[in-house]
Amino acid sequence: MPARILDGKAVAAELRVALLSRILALRERGTHPRLVVLLVGEDAASHAYVRNLARTAEGAGIAVDVERLPASSQASSIRARLSSFENDDSVHGVLLQQPLPETLSIRDIADAMPRAKDVDGVHPANQGNLAFGKEPLFVPATPAAVMLLLERSSHWPLQGRTAAVIGRSVVVGGPVALLLMVENATVTVLHKASPSLQPYVRMAEIVVTATGVPGLIGGEDIAPGATVVDVGTTLVDGHLVGDVDFASAARVAGEITPVPGGVGPVTNVALLRNVVTAAERMANR
Repeated sequence: MPARILDGKAVAAELRVALLSRILALRERGTHPRLVVLLVGEDAASHAYVRNLARTAEGAGIAVDVERLPASSQASSIRARLSSFENDDSVHGVLLQQPLPETLSIRDIADAMPRAKDVDGVHPANQGNLAFGKEPLFVPATPAAVMLLLERSSHWPLQGRTAAVIGRSVVVGGPVALLLMVENATVTVLHKASPSLQPYVRMAEIVVTATGVPGLIGGEDIAPGATVVDVGTTLVDGHLVGDVDFASAARVAGEITPVPGGVGPVTNVALLRNVVTAAERMANR
């Protein structure tokens, strides 16, 4: 039997309904939620994501300003720009789009993010609270989207479940692993330096992959009935593809997210929920 599709577009539509009422309540109080996105370099997938995010946000009544910076930008200049939003009450959320160019490291920049506006949860304090199992001000949007999709899977609740996370970035893989552990799953984290993905992936009831390597996982790599969440997004010949060979995996998995139309739409709404939360906190000061 083909896998059940975890439809990110449907989940995002459901979440937007609840979000719209919160935005309307803010606007009635004179607060108009606003997000600033810093987009460094020319990563095609990042540009596509930001375009979709802006379209979704503006449709919901959230203003989005995109500041494009050259790939040659220095960490010091990005830090200065991030810091400048700290006391700007017209800005409720700030996003530094990743991945950054190879010459830049998020570890050298993240602590300059205004913590109360850190809607993608990159500030070390937010990351640290996540690692401590303490609720951070903001959960990173893509990991939050993964969890929102898993909440709608047959493997929820996750207590006692086995999970494999492929990719250990501070953007996706690391936070996803921490969130899975908060739900008492047994988690194995794999990455590009791992000598082999097996037998770990084939043992897992839940597989989350976020490497940007198209076709990394096929049907032969996963356990029958596994829930597969594909976070990978890579432009190949003008088409967005994931880490999973969808056709073969869908014949084996119990549930699977498509690319596009899976994690991406839910990520957009998860990020916008964080912007609205930040605006509500500022309005209630």
